[in-house]
Amino acid sequence: MSDTPHIPQDSSVPAEIHRLLHCEPGVGFAIVDGEGIVRFANPRSAELFLQSKPEAAVNMSLEELFGKEWAAERMAVLRKVSATGKPAIIRHIRHGKQIQSTLRLLSEPEDDEILYLVITTEGEQDPAHPEAFEIIESKLAHLGPLEPLTRREMEVLALIGHGMSTKEIADTLHRSPRTVERHCDGLREKLQTANRVQLAEFARAAGLRIEDANLKRV
Repeated sequence: MSDTPHIPQDSSVPAEIHRLLHCEPGVGFAIVDGEGIVRFANPRSAELFLQSKPEAAVNMSLEELFGKEWAAERMAVLRKVSATGKPAIIRHIRHGKQIQSTLRLLSEPEDDEILYLVITTEGEQDPAHPEAFEIIESKLAHLGPLEPLTRREMEVLALIGHGMSTKEIADTLHRSPRTVERHCDGLREKLQTANRVQLAEFARAAGLRIEDANLKRV
């Protein structure tokens, strides 16, 4: 995929975007306005969110791209960033992978419109100064290849990702080891994996925690 960003001709911030792209290769950058319209997306951002190219996102609304619930959750965070001036970090699962977005107010008070900068990376990154951010856990998940899993299978997979043995998982979930093994059989079949190591790779890629099994799927 090309690293050349798609920037609208009327964008007021192309120089800043180019600077950031040169400093942070492989990081997703997007600009969203106060109405939830995507004004800019670089290739990495489009890949992380849509598994597509930037042209599929630019000038589209968050609701058109991700659905009403996902858009409403994100817009609520963006409005809070605008009201407080404090950037936010939101952790979410997209296409079965854990991604983390930092949301910053890009526009100034005297500007005619509100613009937000969305910086996205794969995996969870702890900020150097967490007190400077509002840290948010998304209540929604786009599970991708994990979508066929039941809630209990998600719990078992999360615990496998944390390196637990069958007995430890059984004790944690108050189930018998035999029941846990049945869930492991189901996981291997649904995820088309041959062993526990490959299951753990799925869990780590999604950054799964046991509580993620209760997230609403979108």
